[in-house]
Amino acid sequence: MEWEKDAKEVVDSIPVPEIMKNMTILYAEKLARKEKKKKVSMTEVVQTRNDYFELFGENLMKRLKENREKGISDDSIDPQTELNKGPLLYQFELCHSRFIGCTRMVINAVELGKKLKQKLEDWKVTEMIADKFDVPFMPHTLFTVSISSCPNNCTAAEVKDFGIHGIALPAFEHPEKCTKCGKCVEVCIDEAVVMEEGGPVIIQKHCKQCGACAIECPTGAMTIAEQGYRVMVGGHFGRWHHIGKEVFKIGDEAKVIKALHNAIELLRKEAKSEEHLYHMVERFGIEPIYRGL
Repeated sequence: MEWEKDAKEVVDSIPVPEIMKNMTILYAEKLARKEKKKKVSMTEVVQTRNDYFELFGENLMKRLKENREKGISDDSIDPQTELNKGPLLYQFELCHSRFIGCTRMVINAVELGKKLKQKLEDWKVTEMIADKFDVPFMPHTLFTVSISSCPNNCTAAEVKDFGIHGIALPAFEHPEKCTKCGKCVEVCIDEAVVMEEGGPVIIQKHCKQCGACAIECPTGAMTIAEQGYRVMVGGHFGRWHHIGKEVFKIGDEAKVIKALHNAIELLRKEAKSEEHLYHMVERFGIEPIYRGL
């Protein structure tokens, strides 16, 4: 689609993460088509900028702008690159919060990734996998640890060897503070919060434990009762697709590390050549991984 010159220059300067730069361009073009235009103008670019600013929030946009002014690119500060550097037979996949954070962020994926990488090094996981395989190593040989900062689960933890995402359990703990403004109902995209005469009620079977209702509550009537990590194991994507099994719904960092250690030890003791964690889960279930947690 054609662009007015000034419009293209401005859209390129919108301080969004580089991973989303092309999306802002496509969004502006969509707005132009909606108005039956053949060329993108400043009108669409201003709307694009405003919509993305609202999406990311003031604090994240400020950090993005500061990085741009310093000439720092997202690629140069991508912690995932550092986590996966070197001859390794495991890899980390972190959600996009790794760049400048995220409005939905419940856990710090980067800091957890650094701690787990050190554990995998200490446990000599690369050497263990290398010694197990009787064939040349390929990308699908890698043991993948997936970490998402919230239940949006952008790294698809359910189809990775060891998947983690943040969890925040909301609770209506201070009814005396509730004004029934309805903000909690408005922000819940899973329709898990309904407003009743006594205040909001959380429908547990629909709740994804993202904590948005509590985070957005203007009076503090809704709170985060518990915060932690959900862990799934034995996921696999591709020809032999497997959805990972949940080890626990919510746990602390120590529990995550223990579960990861148990998973690695199960591979070390039982895996045959070219077998992955999903083979172990299919054969033994999650009990060996859950044991002792």
